[in-house]
Amino acid sequence: MAASSFSALSVVSVDRDTPESVVLTLDAGDDPAFQFAHGQYLTFRHEVDGVELRRSYSICAAAPDGVLRVGIKRVDGGAFSTWATSAVRIGDVLEAMPPMGSFTHDLVPEAARSYVLVAGGSGITPIYSIAATVLVEEPASRVALLQVDSTMSSIMLLDDIEALRNRHLDRFQIWRQLTREVSGLDLLQGRPDEDSLTECLQRGLLDIEPDHVFLCGPEPLVEIVRKVYAMHGLVDERVHTELFTTAQSGRARTRASGPVDDSVAPVGRGTAKLAGRSTDFSLYDGDTILNAVQRVRPDVPYACEAGVCSTCRASLSKGTVEMEATYGLVPGEEDAGYILTCQAVPTTSAVIVDFDG
Repeated sequence: MAASSFSALSVVSVDRDTPESVVLTLDAGDDPAFQFAHGQYLTFRHEVDGVELRRSYSICAAAPDGVLRVGIKRVDGGAFSTWATSAVRIGDVLEAMPPMGSFTHDLVPEAARSYVLVAGGSGITPIYSIAATVLVEEPASRVALLQVDSTMSSIMLLDDIEALRNRHLDRFQIWRQLTREVSGLDLLQGRPDEDSLTECLQRGLLDIEPDHVFLCGPEPLVEIVRKVYAMHGLVDERVHTELFTTAQSGRARTRASGPVDDSVAPVGRGTAKLAGRSTDFSLYDGDTILNAVQRVRPDVPYACEAGVCSTCRASLSKGTVEMEATYGLVPGEEDAGYILTCQAVPTTSAVIVDFDG
């Protein structure tokens, strides 16, 4: 099955996780394409008022279990999240792409490593998957979690996290920083900042030199944690990040994906390799590569269109582009020739991109 194709998944469980969120358990049958790695996500599509919406949600289960669960939190004004948290029922069928995402790493069963995980709000969904997987697959490794949320009642996957701690009391440590409730530690009052995070490291709440750091949450939280660890000499290769929201929305779509006016001349040409087939496309003024490819290949993969996820990632083998946002690329990928096509505006008249590479 091509990575950009959608499959029908049956909803087998709908659990009200918090007043604002649900956890959906899905059945993909025996489809091997839906085996997943810890930290990956599913991209769903749903039509609202005649408009196709695509949204990505992290899988919140230990990878060895193979159980497809996603946590979805309602966002004010969010058509997809409102539908998913209020209208989805057991027996419904959802369309989803196979698991994707690079917010993961290679496990070493014989290793005894130290992990620091930091989650803000719904960022706990992939972080839970990472913690649960590491604790099972690396039985000598230790995990420390800093969970930032507003109140205890708003914490997603709370019961799952506590059950995980009870199973691994000697290797799994949890610290919670609640921004709207009083904490038992003065250090964990209010929002994390450079001083409080530095003190967390100095007092040993979080390892000062972990083997891996995984960060998921709003951009300000992710960036402040990255900065503090960089100040303490931790190299970027050990720090893995994923944003579920960002202060910059990235480049919005500027042209409909349908036919353009025949009187408008293209400014360039391109070729896209997708699902083993190469297709030529025209480039018009202001196009992103994703805009242009969509006209001739509706099966092209995409989700957020804001440069945050990596669903539309491709390798650029000819030409050059400019990108406004590149959050979905991991360190080194841009230098290796990878682009986020939703953000990539060509700066040459000819481009070749490979979605299969």
